[in-house]
Amino acid sequence: MSELTFEEKMKELEELIKKLESGDNSLDESVKLYKKGITLAKECHQELEEAEKAILELRTENGLEEFNK
Repeated sequence: MSELTFEEKMKELEELIKKLESGDNSLDESVKLYKKGITLAKECHQELEEAEKAILELRTENGLEEFNK
């Protein structure tokens, strides 16, 4: 995983998308940008899943899951 924060990864992902959408890249460069974007998206997804799991654990530990019912 990279050393970037979640927010930095999201910003970089947005920038990659803009570059890809511009159409100003060679095929080789577009593939490289796409691969980097997929890696960043996977890392962000994993971080979100971990955060959700941590929140659910905290809610369960503190008896807050009852508020959903």
